[in-house]
Amino acid sequence: MEVKEFIKIVKEELPDFLPEEVYQDLVIDDVEISKMNDQKLHGLTFKPKGSDVAPTLYIDDLYERHENGEDLGFLLVDLANRYEQARLAPTPPAVDLSWEKVRDKLTVRLLEKSRNIDFLSNIPYADMGNGLAMIVDINMGEDRGGDWRAAVNHGLLESLGVDKETLFITAMDDSMHIAPAVLTDMSQALFSPDKENLLDRTEPLDPADVGGMYVLTNEEGMLGASTLYYPDVKEKAAELIGSGYYVLPSSVHEVILVPDTMDHDVKDLCEMVKQANRTVVEPKDVLSDNVYHYDRDARSLNKVDPSRERADRVAEAR
Repeated sequence: MEVKEFIKIVKEELPDFLPEEVYQDLVIDDVEISKMNDQKLHGLTFKPKGSDVAPTLYIDDLYERHENGEDLGFLLVDLANRYEQARLAPTPPAVDLSWEKVRDKLTVRLLEKSRNIDFLSNIPYADMGNGLAMIVDINMGEDRGGDWRAAVNHGLLESLGVDKETLFITAMDDSMHIAPAVLTDMSQALFSPDKENLLDRTEPLDPADVGGMYVLTNEEGMLGASTLYYPDVKEKAAELIGSGYYVLPSSVHEVILVPDTMDHDVKDLCEMVKQANRTVVEPKDVLSDNVYHYDRDARSLNKVDPSRERADRVAEAR
């Protein structure tokens, strides 16, 4: 059964599982929302007549359970219970999205343009080159008692009363304070409880200690791939390592830096990233299948062409 057919059946049969006094004043509509990496979420909005409050309940998990053989009646009971809980839950206070309120709560997020055509259609973004884009989030977690994050879309930007340039300059400055960049040796990141942030060093690493891979993210470890574009981070990493490096987009949460002085086959690095994206990384968290190279001398970041790299190696061997 296609998800749209499932939604149609749910809308038709759900009234039988709701109290009549609740359903008779209720308008139920289906919605499809495009999230990051153009992941589609399907849900139902429940709007009582005369009310401006319309909770949305996502039902993709119910659809998956139905496809796995679970009885539709049990799923409808589950959905009816979810709505009852949402209906009786206290209405959270309104979020103040004035510029004065949010200007110190902005962070940046990195994503790939080709994976986010729908998602970016209503969102102002900065083109970072190499097919990557940066957007701005408003983080109101402390004010909302949890993780509350919303991407700034065109409508919200207009209501904030600032231009795109001001938004991104402010967000980058906020990000460096709210979610500072952290560079860690991968072995330390995996096995040591005491992780040293190499970016705090004032001297380069001892050449004898340089090797392996390095994880670049933020203190939260959430949406930390954007730290690659914090001012001077790419340059500082090259100084510490003592060379240029390859950038492996592990996920939207972190990137992995591999010194280019090590004898890695670029094709293998590209295959490693693609394989991880297909088997380990959640689809919503994939950043890119591409591998990038930071040239220390040119101070530039560019997408790697594996076929070109192989040709260069052959030419050098000759």
